[in-house]
Amino acid sequence: MIRKLPHIFVLLLWCLAGGCAHTYSEAEYNAATASANECKAAMQKLLDETKNAAKNSSQVQGKLDQTSRELATALMEKQDLLDKNIQCLEEKKILIKQISQSSSLSQEKKDAQQRVGKGYDYVMNLLEAERRGDQLYIIKAQDRIRIVVPQKSLFPTAGSAWLTPRGTRLVKKIASGIKHMAPSSVEVSGHTDNTYASDPRTATYPTNWHLALTRALSVLQVMEEAHVKRDSMYASAYGDTKPIADASTEAGRAMNRRVEISFIP
Repeated sequence: MIRKLPHIFVLLLWCLAGGCAHTYSEAEYNAATASANECKAAMQKLLDETKNAAKNSSQVQGKLDQTSRELATALMEKQDLLDKNIQCLEEKKILIKQISQSSSLSQEKKDAQQRVGKGYDYVMNLLEAERRGDQLYIIKAQDRIRIVVPQKSLFPTAGSAWLTPRGTRLVKKIASGIKHMAPSSVEVSGHTDNTYASDPRTATYPTNWHLALTRALSVLQVMEEAHVKRDSMYASAYGDTKPIADASTEAGRAMNRRVEISFIP
């Protein structure tokens, strides 16, 4: 339709120019009118097409904008999904790590219990004669082994802290077993009963704390001489604060006067 416009304008100009030269006949006038109407119709059609084209363009632009918004929304949703996936992967890594650590701890605990069990069996066999002779007692705890040695097996009197020859030999035998197992930690703890008759101003051990600590140190020194690693051992004193028997009877007090050797195989 746009290609026809030049011809229509030429025709109009020709009609106008011709009108200045001569008088139109009715046929010419009708032809010119028809041509003008045709041109007008063509112009109207062109305007209508332009309006339709603009309307279509607006609709297309609207669809493009809608598509752009939908695409942006889709991209945001995709990014959110990606972020959630990344977070899920991180949480999964943490969970796997926790499970691995838990499994590792469980295995370590199981291994430790096995070591305690083997160590307990070894010490029981090593000190079977002493156990039968009521010279000491062996206790298996969850994570360690305790050897309880009463005062009568180590020290000559209820208020002494110097080892007898028999007590020294007993400690050396215990030390040989501990050295064989090479434990990571060895506690030598001294204990007393709940009585103390000496005058604290003149006594060798003014309090039960002093007596308990000296007993522990006496045993620890013999164990060090027996080549138990010194950096694995430490001495502690509990005085009469941790009784294991009835402190109101002499038999109970005799049990409370003791040295305990606790170690982790």
